Amino acid sequence: MNKLKNSAIGFLLAWQFFSAIPVKRQLTMNDKTVTWMYAFLPIIGLIMGGMYATTAYVLFTYSNISPLLLTIVLVVGMIVVTGGLHLDGWIDMSDAYFSYGDKEKRLAILDDPRTGAFGVISVICLLLLKIGFIYEAIVQGAFAIIPFLTYIPFLARIGVLTVFLTTETSKQTGLAAYFKGVIWKKQLSISVVLLCVGYIVICIVLANYSMVILIIAMLLGVLLYRKWIIKNFGGVSGDLLGAHCEGMEVLLWLVALLFI
Repeated sequence: MNKLKNSAIGFLLAWQFFSAIPVKRQLTMNDKTVTWMYAFLPIIGLIMGGMYATTAYVLFTYSNISPLLLTIVLVVGMIVVTGGLHLDGWIDMSDAYFSYGDKEKRLAILDDPRTGAFGVISVICLLLLKIGFIYEAIVQGAFAIIPFLTYIPFLARIGVLTVFLTTETSKQTGLAAYFKGVIWKKQLSISVVLLCVGYIVICIVLANYSMVILIIAMLLGVLLYRKWIIKNFGGVSGDLLGAHCEGMEVLLWLVALLFI
């Protein structure tokens, strides 16, 4: 019974921390519930993906919406559902990296709530690329994009979880360091493996082998991103995880565009 309660709290915590969906409850945070929170992160991504896919399907079927307007609706919807949380991380990461300072200066900029010019330019480029890739995918595949809308947010968050589990934090303080200290790493690692295996099995059963390419691209992206943040920031932080989620989605949409 306690396990069920902890998992339910973890599910609600995942929505509280990683989305704009209101969960107006005071929830218990301990090693069990925080571990469940991270275990549910990819599932939250899958549910979000289902929301995007449903929106696209309904608009495809019952309206004459243009591909460009549909793309804009989807991208704005992604920002609304996540509350812009990951975009904020992308902006902070960009400001810090393009400061061309040492690691200490970059970490200080990550903590600075102000937004700089590099962050603004970088997020505009990111959103333009996402809009461009999704638009081209819609033009080429129409209903074929439905599985990609569903699974790309799921895979991006598996990538976030993998980076979090395999990379030391850049600081010993902050939420990322706290969560890193209380999670059950073995259980979360098993969860990641099971989710990846389950995804591959579904792709094989559905004979949708192009979707398997996405998980390979995700794993390669994780390896490169880990190397990059360790070199430039000395480890991972909440902002860098959010930035990874946004960057990974754009990368996966590029890969999807090549295989639709």
